[in-house]
Amino acid sequence: MVKVASMTSPDGPRLGRTGPLPPAGRRSVRPDEVSWPVAGLARRLGGALELATVVVEDFGDAGYDDLERPALSFGPEKVIAEAAMLAHTAYGASPQTDLRVQELVGRLAPRARSTAALGDMALRPEIVVKRAVPHVLLTGLGSQDAEFDDFAADRCATILGHAADEPATVLAERRWLCSLWPRLPQVAPVPLRGSTLERALDLRSESREDAYGLTHMLFYVTDFGRRPPDGDLVREPRAVLADVEGLLARYLDHGDYDLVGELLMAWPELGVPWSPAAAFAFRLLGAVEDEVGLLPCGNVDPVRLSRLTGSERTRYARAMSYHTALVMGFLCAATLRARLPGAVGTAAPAGWRRFRELIDPDDTSHWLAAFDASPQMTKASLAPLVRDLVLTQAMRQHDLARAGEALAVAARLGMPSSAMTRAVSDRLWALDRASRVAGRRARAPIGASRSI
Repeated sequence: MVKVASMTSPDGPRLGRTGPLPPAGRRSVRPDEVSWPVAGLARRLGGALELATVVVEDFGDAGYDDLERPALSFGPEKVIAEAAMLAHTAYGASPQTDLRVQELVGRLAPRARSTAALGDMALRPEIVVKRAVPHVLLTGLGSQDAEFDDFAADRCATILGHAADEPATVLAERRWLCSLWPRLPQVAPVPLRGSTLERALDLRSESREDAYGLTHMLFYVTDFGRRPPDGDLVREPRAVLADVEGLLARYLDHGDYDLVGELLMAWPELGVPWSPAAAFAFRLLGAVEDEVGLLPCGNVDPVRLSRLTGSERTRYARAMSYHTALVMGFLCAATLRARLPGAVGTAAPAGWRRFRELIDPDDTSHWLAAFDASPQMTKASLAPLVRDLVLTQAMRQHDLARAGEALAVAARLGMPSSAMTRAVSDRLWALDRASRVAGRRARAPIGASRSI
């Protein structure tokens, strides 16, 4: 049972870096080093499916209106789509959870094919495909509606037959839908050129949307890990995972467990053995989920939560936190299906201690408490992750000296570079060059001519 009530303890919600947490020394986050990759995957998936069923009942008809923070409002189509995708991903991953999938399908079907859905498909071409996705997924799970299918197929064929100036993730979602819906006319494939499937992600950018773009691309080209990546994945899987590991360090530092969970899905989706960093992060998510009751998020306002009571309090907490809990369900389902082994990492016995010294002394993150509680061998294998975490913190805090020191330590140890080290090195080089150019211009006589 998902313990949603545990988020509303007398001490206030536990929400990760973006919300209040007790100091690291008061937490019991100790990932189990023996179980791999994390204990109770089927149980965790079952809890996510149970929560999804409750959330569909709560928000599947009218959505959620947040009058204090309108940006956090969402419509019913969001909940319906996410729950349908979880059911699609979970079915067949574990015999223990298939009955809960069918229960969720029963709650979803009338809402996915509601009068509101029909109206949106008739009047709002920009969301026709998104409204069709739950119907198609439910059809694949045995819930049929021929009349709705006829109408949805006609509307989608019309939309897909026209030009669209859309992001690569939107085009990938449309291609994914076509692959799952035999009666939809197969539109000529649109090359997803210039996307993360073909080119490395720019980790110099702090864009959260770029990170989400990468995770969603992998969702669609692997059908959430249900099949090998399609021909659109031009890059080698390990090259993609190099980008993912850099992002993993960044969002572990931020305590953004929603995005950490989506990033971890890359390993089962691509069928590559878990790296030490991925294994550590996955065990960490499991330990945090066990302690808090569900995987925490950063959207809950503790002051606002403290003044709410009864059903309003529960509804608010559930609306703000359900998505991250469902992400854990996606991750567990993909992991159960892939059954990946763990990989042995390159240990740096002397390096991890120096990198640990460079971590912000005021850091109270879950990951740091878990790292400090790990065996020496695990710490050695995680030296590249801790190095990247130092770099992430240093750049976030504009501590260029600390970033340079971490790069120097890594060079002295002969550690292989990473997507994060290359990104930080480039930023430091660019800053140094910019400073030199600015210095030369400052020394130039006022009004001096320059050749062009």
